[in-house]
Amino acid sequence: MRQLTQCFTFNPQWNIVYKSKEWRHTVIIRTSLLKGIVIGLLAVTACSPSPKVAELALATPEIQQVLISSPKDLFRFDNQLLTTATFDKAVNSLAPTTQINDINQLLYFLRAYSYFGDIKALTAEQKHSLSKQLQRLTTVSELKQNPRFQEQFAVTLYRYFDKDDAAESLQPLLKPLKSQLLALSTAPISQATDYALWETLRAYGFLLNQAKKQPDGALAKTLIKQRVHLPLISFAKHTNSIRQQSDWPKQNAYWALALYRLTLPASDTDKPTKQEQEIDDAVASIADADIKQRNEQAKDAYTLGYHINTFALRQACIDNENRCRIPDESTLLPLTHSCSATIIIRHQDLTSEQLTESCQRLTSQESDFHQMLDSQKQPTANDHNTTLEVVVFKNWSQYHIGGQLLFDINTDNGGMYLEGTPQKPGNQARFLAFRQWWVEPEFSVWNLNHEYVHYLDGRFVKYGEFGHFPSHMVWWAEGLAEYISKGNDNPKALKVATETNEERPTLKTIFATEYGDGLKRTYQWSYLAIRYLSEHHPQEMVNLSQALKADIFVDYQAKLTELENHNEAFQAWLTALLKADTQAEENKKPKVNKLNRYSYRDYLNPSHFVADKMHRHY
Repeated sequence: MRQLTQCFTFNPQWNIVYKSKEWRHTVIIRTSLLKGIVIGLLAVTACSPSPKVAELALATPEIQQVLISSPKDLFRFDNQLLTTATFDKAVNSLAPTTQINDINQLLYFLRAYSYFGDIKALTAEQKHSLSKQLQRLTTVSELKQNPRFQEQFAVTLYRYFDKDDAAESLQPLLKPLKSQLLALSTAPISQATDYALWETLRAYGFLLNQAKKQPDGALAKTLIKQRVHLPLISFAKHTNSIRQQSDWPKQNAYWALALYRLTLPASDTDKPTKQEQEIDDAVASIADADIKQRNEQAKDAYTLGYHINTFALRQACIDNENRCRIPDESTLLPLTHSCSATIIIRHQDLTSEQLTESCQRLTSQESDFHQMLDSQKQPTANDHNTTLEVVVFKNWSQYHIGGQLLFDINTDNGGMYLEGTPQKPGNQARFLAFRQWWVEPEFSVWNLNHEYVHYLDGRFVKYGEFGHFPSHMVWWAEGLAEYISKGNDNPKALKVATETNEERPTLKTIFATEYGDGLKRTYQWSYLAIRYLSEHHPQEMVNLSQALKADIFVDYQAKLTELENHNEAFQAWLTALLKADTQAEENKKPKVNKLNRYSYRDYLNPSHFVADKMHRHY
């Protein structure tokens, strides 16, 4: 009989932990019946538990509560287990065992923590510890073949390792993610393996979506160095990228590859780099083979999965018509409603009540605009934009399709006003917007009032078309639209100002803002400048608008220079505003750490999936 070297530790809370050096795993025996046996064994063997075993035993009460918690209890703000201390204990409990259900429950707890816990409080060391445990788990064959674990592993990656500070910890996890994707490409098709495959593809996509925002960051460099596009290309080629006549896996792979392309170092010219061209060619080859088999369906998969997600726009689709297809406009935007003689809404699915509400919102702020800038409701000279076409898409994903393929605009934004050439008779001004699907069942159209202000500004204040004035117009256009549409209710602007409290831009800096200066300068700081001036220098605001309407840019610049002298008063006003907001902020409810609302596409969701209690996302 083989002799084993072993230790037992007794936990007064009712658990016993057994660890065998030779078996190399830990078993928690959930009973108090063996207390006397354990004490006797400890007395005979005189061995003491290792620090790791003792730590696990001490963590047992919290971990046992995690293991018996329902999904409803896990995913809630008042869950007392959602602390960094319990997070650490859950991570430390993720040791290779045969208790697959427990491991999956611990991973589901980590998913809940990523949404409802203080994820910003986690350190790089804590994420590194999680990475080490995940690496151990992916060496266990039973787990590697378990679809629920595969799903949980992928979700844990994109919820915890999507920042530059976690790139080093992510790197060793990319190899098992690759192995998992390749294994799933040949796994028997079932609901469970579909969820595992979906989340595996999303892990690549979400990680790359974050990486492309900081192309020089550690996350981007890690993903490129590890050549994560190769398993995606291999999968997209595989016959199982179309499952039971549905191509959602192929489209998700295309989407992730498009984001990889956006993460690559960009070209300084209009031509793609060698790396970018290699991705384009690889995806085109896959699409061409698919088109031979499925024709228009395959074209749609390529168009929606890859083309629009590289922001290639309408003309490139026309030039690439053998594999790219532009949808029929009447199919994508089938409905039309007249608010008035001057406002028409084209839409996908708004109800009569929603249309009435939208029309009222559009017209209600006109009086505020005209009063604030004393426009006398008189259009600028040579302006023929007598009607406005409002295009409302169901959500951003649909806007992402229609904006690019129907109206040839970049859709990496929250909507867009297209003024056209107002001096041209018959010119049609329009703005594109989409429903705030994230507040449903409430109804609202995102940026509806903001974009309408752009129309009013172009029609009644600024002479000429967009870009007519050479500079110093971004702060005016975006700040004015933000202020009139939001009034004094703009918590995001105050949050931005609070976070940059010691390096606030001056009025001079704000006035010189360009769109390339970032969203914070473009929207939040421009809003704050307009709000300050409207409260303390309302006549100067009127004077600025009149200079623009008269097309006297030199006068406009001179007035801005005068206003730059009020920077000290602006900073004092802002300090007082933020102090009052800090007091109000303390009474606000906590927020969910949601996925970025623009990070995914509604048409990539498998139609047979349901948002049930075991697959929660926010």
